Amino acid sequence: MQSTLQKIIARFPERSFVVRSGSDTRYFVLKTWHQLFGVVSFATLLLWTGVASVGFSWNHSARLTVEQQLAMTIEENQAFIAQLENDQKNAYELRQAFDDEVQKNRQWSSRFEEIRSLSGSVLNEATPANVAVFIPWFEGQLALRVRAVEQANEDLTELVMDMSESVAEISGHSPPESVETVGAWLTDVAGDLTEAYETQSTAMEVLHDSMTAALSKGFATIDGTPLADPEFAGFSPSFGTGGPSLEIAGDNHVFERFQDRSDRLMTLSQDWKALQSLLACAPLAPPVDYYNLTSDFGNRKDPFTKKPDWHEGVDLGAWPGTRVRATAPGVVTYAGHKGGYGRFVLVDHGCGIETAYGHLKSIDVKKGDTVDYRDTLGKVGSTGRSTGPHVHYEVRIKGKPVDPYQFIEAGRYVFKEQKLTVADAK
Repeated sequence: MQSTLQKIIARFPERSFVVRSGSDTRYFVLKTWHQLFGVVSFATLLLWTGVASVGFSWNHSARLTVEQQLAMTIEENQAFIAQLENDQKNAYELRQAFDDEVQKNRQWSSRFEEIRSLSGSVLNEATPANVAVFIPWFEGQLALRVRAVEQANEDLTELVMDMSESVAEISGHSPPESVETVGAWLTDVAGDLTEAYETQSTAMEVLHDSMTAALSKGFATIDGTPLADPEFAGFSPSFGTGGPSLEIAGDNHVFERFQDRSDRLMTLSQDWKALQSLLACAPLAPPVDYYNLTSDFGNRKDPFTKKPDWHEGVDLGAWPGTRVRATAPGVVTYAGHKGGYGRFVLVDHGCGIETAYGHLKSIDVKKGDTVDYRDTLGKVGSTGRSTGPHVHYEVRIKGKPVDPYQFIEAGRYVFKEQKLTVADAK
């Protein structure tokens, strides 16, 4: 070891260096230890440089690795931050969605309570408070109501078709084929019925006017006679109160106006029937075709006593043997001799009207016979309390004698074809 060191020291003997600068000369002596120090320093520097280079190289690779790891870490951190931000955004959106769902749930709960309340009110039943129970319960109730509505629709359809068939029978139209065509079908029927209504209304007005004219003419034949008294006739003529056309301008429904017309025509019809019945009973003709009015109805001078007397009929002078005829259809209730009337016939014409025929020469009927207008009852004579050939003629209403000449005068409007020769003895 020592010999090696000595060998190394021997390699570095002292050395002298001369440095000249102009006229100056300087000497530098490098001693052995200086040289060793220099070599050691250089070697140390070289070693340090090598070690440093190796360390630098190694540190550079490590630094690159660290930088890469750092870059990766930063990238991962950035991704994590981005993910965190995205998660925060998602968390916010989820929170908003959750709040929305909570609000919807509250609204749904409120609506559910309203539905429960309304369902209970409508169905008049207690409703389940639990949604899981309420839903199937409500579905069942809804199904029941749907079936009920469907049944009601079927019943309504059947009713509509039945009514349509009834309308078809009334209107004379063919019934609709289905409920879908009922609307259009009713429109057509309504048009036809409106036209028919207008036609019938016009016809009813014409009929009203015709019946009014006929009633007026017919009532005129008994006007001025006791038969015109409403208490006796049993009706007050309504044909003078105006026709159906006076009711058309009102605001009443069309059927009410139609009913008004119908009621008026019905009243006129009833008056017409009553008048016809009355005219059928009314003795509106004289009992003989040719006569002289020899004695009036009422107060007169008795031809035998010459004193005032009450005459319950009229005396119609005629040739002996002249036919005495029934002045209206009726039933003979008396036929025979009756005191001062001589041969006497009493005929009941109905309606409370009777006619009497006295002083007959002969009688051609018997009690119970049915006679028609102008059937022969007997012949003019002068039997009983009589001063000459004539027929004593009476008209009795409900047993009370009335003036027969009122009826004879009224009959002149009815029997214009008869040319009566009347000599008034007043």
